[in-house]
Amino acid sequence: MRFIQRTTALSVASLLISSLLSLGVLEGSLRVYHRVKLWRERQALPPLASRAMIPSADPELLFEWNPGWSKDGFSVNSLGMPDREVALEKPDGVFRIAFVGDSISANFGHRPRPEIYLNVLGRTLDHEARGGIRFEVLNFGVNAYSLLQSVRMLETRALRFAPDLVIAQLCLNDPYPSSTPYADLTPEGPSRLWNFLFRRLAPLHFWAWSYVGNGYDDAGIENVKRGIARLAEIARRGPPVLAVLFPYLYAPAYDEWGFERFHDVYREAAREAGLPLLDLYQPFRRAGAIEVRGVNADAIHPGREMHELAAAEILAELDQLGMLPKALPGGGRASAQGGAEGPRLETTRESGR
Repeated sequence: MRFIQRTTALSVASLLISSLLSLGVLEGSLRVYHRVKLWRERQALPPLASRAMIPSADPELLFEWNPGWSKDGFSVNSLGMPDREVALEKPDGVFRIAFVGDSISANFGHRPRPEIYLNVLGRTLDHEARGGIRFEVLNFGVNAYSLLQSVRMLETRALRFAPDLVIAQLCLNDPYPSSTPYADLTPEGPSRLWNFLFRRLAPLHFWAWSYVGNGYDDAGIENVKRGIARLAEIARRGPPVLAVLFPYLYAPAYDEWGFERFHDVYREAAREAGLPLLDLYQPFRRAGAIEVRGVNADAIHPGREMHELAAAEILAELDQLGMLPKALPGGGRASAQGGAEGPRLETTRESGR
């Protein structure tokens, strides 16, 4: 009897050890595969002059647009902006709005430039002819940027253009840069093997977790708080800053996987910092953009109608906060109603609530 028990225990232990060793080998193989894949992607990059993105000399930016690059209707100006050529010095009678953000703003490979929310907003403001002031929108968005990279872009580039107002476009995948050959900083998750199985067993849930949920570890949440605090500090010095949070465009992410808790990270950080925050989740949900496939390019990038809706919501919020210029009797340089310190705001607002 004891012999049978001992034999059974040895068999179970042997099976357990074999299983652990097999899992270890699989995990190690997947880690090696990932590193080799990233190395091959970097080796396959074209010559620097022909790349859309190039390494940045700024260690916080990591990468940036290649000045003068263009392809398939998308172009980068000589100053490294995904925009037309613009003068550094602001002309008289012009109200400049600088936009920083990620691919929702830059929109490389997604929407024609005139359809992007910031250009829709600029056309709307010019059409309204507020006090004879001309509005100029400046696009500093960069694909794959995190919140901290966008803030750094604002600090080092956009503020040189003397904007009267800043719109900081946020997205739920902002805690870390999206993975590129220049940056692979997002947490790996529990293990590469777990990722492999998750992706094959529940692909839609996996991609939502990979793009969004995986970034909200302690370091990722701290990145969001630091980015919001830096935006608030810029707003206190001037120009005024409005943060605009775009939602994840897939209903189960909210109905089944609790993605609204990630919105709470931004709302709470904005409240603590005293930064105005417009959350577009409810307007997009009411418009059916989160439930209906085909309205958007994918779960991150809005379609044309949602860019128009975002522009309308931003305009209404700016008017409510007094961030847009009044009519200027007798001419003079445009300025925001909030003044150098920006408007006073103690709480965040979710549009439509």
